[in-house]
Amino acid sequence: MIKDRIGLIVYVNALKASRQLRRFGNVYFTSKRERYVFLYVDLERHEQIVERITELPFVESVIRSERPFISETYANKKGKIQEEV
Repeated sequence: MIKDRIGLIVYVNALKASRQLRRFGNVYFTSKRERYVFLYVDLERHEQIVERITELPFVESVIRSERPFISETYANKKGKIQEEV
């Protein structure tokens, strides 16, 4: 069974210490220039994980992806524009 997941962008002071983030979820991308790590965590436990990650000494900030909370269903069919009167 596939679990729902959410992406987290974690800005860090040192990339060497960012290897510790592997225990919280799947590390998808690491940027050396911008010094951030993008990782996926379980949607059910993401609030607890964000709290634990922010307590780490090498973490500057954590940004949560908003994609799971955005509606992907649209009222109109593709190609048709509703006119406002």
